[in-house]
Amino acid sequence: MKRAISLILILMGVLLLYWGYDLQQQLDMQLIRQITGETPEQVWQYYVTGGIALAVGAYGVWKYR
Repeated sequence: MKRAISLILILMGVLLLYWGYDLQQQLDMQLIRQITGETPEQVWQYYVTGGIALAVGAYGVWKYR
């Protein structure tokens, strides 16, 4: 059961990282980035949350192998 949860966390992490990348490539986000010079906060939220979920899931798979 714990391994299944870890695999789901890995999948969620990968999806969040992909959605963050996809959001960053949208035209309105590129426009905001060119005007302000910064990456929008929503993109960072996807990246950070995805990275944490991926790391916790990978640790769970490694620990409960």
